[in-house]
Amino acid sequence: MIEQIITLTVVLGVGFSLLIFLAKQQFKDIKDGIAQTTQQIKENDKKTNERIDKLESKTEAEIANIKNDLSGIKGDFATTFVQREDFFRSMNGVEDSIRKMDNKVDRLLINSSGKG
Repeated sequence: MIEQIITLTVVLGVGFSLLIFLAKQQFKDIKDGIAQTTQQIKENDKKTNERIDKLESKTEAEIANIKNDLSGIKGDFATTFVQREDFFRSMNGVEDSIRKMDNKVDRLLINSSGKG
């Protein structure tokens, strides 16, 4: 009977030791999996941040180019607008001169037809 108790105690001790060993292994595997996942997340985060930085620098360069283009257009617009305004003003002067000449020609024609 004592031998059975000793055998049972040894078997139970070995069984519990085996269960504890397997549980430790399982927890170690879970811990390693979490560590790998954390490492992958960090790598993905780093890659994403690098992409965002590249896009930000590219966008800033494009915005600077657009600002330069707009400044150039703004300067050209003022010059072009003044030139158009000057053109219209000079054309109005030409039209006035043509009207005056037309009136003089009409008077000459009327005077010459009256004499004839």
